Amino acid sequence: MEGKEDLPTRVLSALVGVLVLLVVLWAGLPLILPALVLVLGLGSLELRDMLAKRGIGLNLPFLLGGGLVLFLFSLPQLYWHFPQVPWREVALGLFLLGSFSYELLKGADLTRFAFTLMAFLYLPWSLGYVLLLRETPDSTLGLWTLSLPLVASFATDIGAYFVGRTLGRQKLAPEISPAKTVEGSLGGIAVSFLALALYTGLVREVFPFGLLELWLFSLLLSLAAQLGDLVESMLKRYCGVKDSGHFLPGHGGLLDRIDSLLFTFPLTYFLVVLFT
Repeated sequence: MEGKEDLPTRVLSALVGVLVLLVVLWAGLPLILPALVLVLGLGSLELRDMLAKRGIGLNLPFLLGGGLVLFLFSLPQLYWHFPQVPWREVALGLFLLGSFSYELLKGADLTRFAFTLMAFLYLPWSLGYVLLLRETPDSTLGLWTLSLPLVASFATDIGAYFVGRTLGRQKLAPEISPAKTVEGSLGGIAVSFLALALYTGLVREVFPFGLLELWLFSLLLSLAAQLGDLVESMLKRYCGVKDSGHFLPGHGGLLDRIDSLLFTFPLTYFLVVLFT
């Protein structure tokens, strides 16, 4: 856990990152798509460097190329004009066929195949839901829909950090992330619930959900955010690194910043489709 002297740097970096994120999301697909490609590239490089410490290689061209195809196949326009085609599943099938064929011709490195598939599901598959969420149920309300996982993830992170520092005693997952505590986890859930309740209450008319549904969203999204954080901690522990990289001062790598969003974006889309 970072020392108190890191807090101003963390806060300033977070504010800059949030401002850039808001501009990109407000602009819609013309900025979101290239931003996702950039995130995919940087995140893939961080994963490659982390796994290299364990002697594991990634098929980076297939990961990046397959991710780009998946992003294109996640564009809402395809679903509007050809709703009968499961576009994202088609992209996954093409990735599997291409990756298997590559390994058959280039040494049959099943470890490389398995970790590249994991990286494909971890990064582009999860990030692709941003494109769908931005237009769900339409381009206007989609911005508000997409704000739900962002508020939940940031509030969970803030609540878990401060409650954990103040009251944390019982370890949550000591073998994976020794700094995380049960008290911090509960604090993250509580702060996320309060933040979403306040946020959705202020702009109630833009959400096509009932109050109980939004409360359910807050609980599930907070749990998903913490699961994403723990999964990335597991990856770092496996690779023997403290941070995934050095993307933002005081915050570590890019994956350290988006780990919770990689789980809350897909869950938000599932919940929105289910309840609308």
